[in-house]
Amino acid sequence: MKTSRQNALIFSFTFMAFILGTTEYIIVGLLSEISSSLGVTLATAGGLVSGFAIAYAIGTPIMMSLFSRIPKRITILVSLVLILLLNLWSAITGTYSMLLVTRIVTAVLCGFVLSVAITVANEAVDPEKRGKAIATILSGFAVANVFGVPIGTFVGQYFNWPAAFILNGVLCGIAIALNYAYIPRKLPKPVPSSLKDQIELLTNGRIILAFLIPVTAVGAVFVMYTYITPFLEQVMNIPKSSVSGVLFVYGIATIVSNWIGGKVATGNAVSKLRFVFLIQAVVYIVFSMTASISVLGMIVLMMLAVMSSIVSAPAQLYLIDLAKQYSPRSKDLAASLNPVASNLGIAGGSAIGGVVAGHGGLISLPIAASILAISACVIALICFKLDQQSQEAVIAQQHNLT
Repeated sequence: MKTSRQNALIFSFTFMAFILGTTEYIIVGLLSEISSSLGVTLATAGGLVSGFAIAYAIGTPIMMSLFSRIPKRITILVSLVLILLLNLWSAITGTYSMLLVTRIVTAVLCGFVLSVAITVANEAVDPEKRGKAIATILSGFAVANVFGVPIGTFVGQYFNWPAAFILNGVLCGIAIALNYAYIPRKLPKPVPSSLKDQIELLTNGRIILAFLIPVTAVGAVFVMYTYITPFLEQVMNIPKSSVSGVLFVYGIATIVSNWIGGKVATGNAVSKLRFVFLIQAVVYIVFSMTASISVLGMIVLMMLAVMSSIVSAPAQLYLIDLAKQYSPRSKDLAASLNPVASNLGIAGGSAIGGVVAGHGGLISLPIAASILAISACVIALICFKLDQQSQEAVIAQQHNLT
């Protein structure tokens, strides 16, 4: 596949990820409007966020298992058409329960289509470019946070909240056209995996250990990020009028973080990640001591933002590579594990942050985040040691054969 076609494919997948990210996050900026329009409390409307994350985490691997035999090009295009229709359906629904149903179905399809796209990129892109390609695709979610959600929120507040879903449906139509044009028509045939293969993958100790890397790493980030607005206002004494500007700069930094993740994903990623997590833990501890010092605290916060998404691409490729080694027929299912792990990390980190903030106050959040970052470091170190042992065993076996 020519380099120009590879770049076009990565662009189309990145734009798709931007749409998927906007679809997932857009609800956050419209909760007040939705709760008022549908006659439910703000807490009940918040169930649209948690319901999406839970459905994403549970439904994605199930979909990957059920539809592994269908050609990936067809899978992606049909899924995007359904997501487009579900966005429009969300716009015209008149009840909370129906909106919740559309959000749950949309979540499952979003996780599914992203996982399939990553397997296509992994197969279609030159091996030395895989890390950069996966990082670029995943950066679409960071761009959605920076640009998609604010634009969608503005549209939803200026017109009415359904208008945001209609806009997202229109953009999804553009993603369909791009993917139709650039996804190769001749991809490797899907390798069907049996239930036994899938169970073998999901119960493999090495896979489970690797799965825990993004769970703990993303959890560390969301211990803090979930409560970033009150933290900025109450601990860092940032005026309310300036919070949106700080969050915008934070979002830009996460895009840089994805780019760094692409660099880390090249070569022995797990070896590099253990140092990333260790540095991250130290920075969190420093932040706990400097947060109230305006300029210094802001500098350290942006350092944390630059480190926040580094894990995404390396963890994604590491899980796929391990699946190739331990359960080759289930490598497509492995592509869904990192998005699942990330959503579990979001849910777990948010829950831990809530408990910590309730008992120790907001200032305790960076310490809790540092503990999770250290946990991620320890898991990455164990994975690195196990990889070394496996490589030494292979070398020794080859030496004995010769």
